[in-house]
Amino acid sequence: MFAQRLRAAREAKGFASQQALADALGVAQSTVANWEGGRREPNFALTLRLCQCLEASADYLLGRVDDPGSVAVPAAQLRQALWDGPSGLSREDEEELWEDVREYARYRLQHYRKRR
Repeated sequence: MFAQRLRAAREAKGFASQQALADALGVAQSTVANWEGGRREPNFALTLRLCQCLEASADYLLGRVDDPGSVAVPAAQLRQALWDGPSGLSREDEEELWEDVREYARYRLQHYRKRR
């Protein structure tokens, strides 16, 4: 997944060739070719530089999210943010409410994508 995402992000950002991205990162073209070919993976420091250069999140490059600008946020953290602390609901009621929130988010995302 990383190899495909990397190539898509490179092309979307306007790096027409592996060499152009390699030059921006200060690595050899063969290094980028190995990443895009799935033969090797960048180390942590180079992954961060890739994210900056391509303006894509690590979560996108690693296949955790489908939007290059998004990052994966744990559900527990989202719940805390939505309810501004503990909900005070039973676990069953909290799960039902959380499913409603997810359903609404899917609906809004679908509506947003249709407008674009």
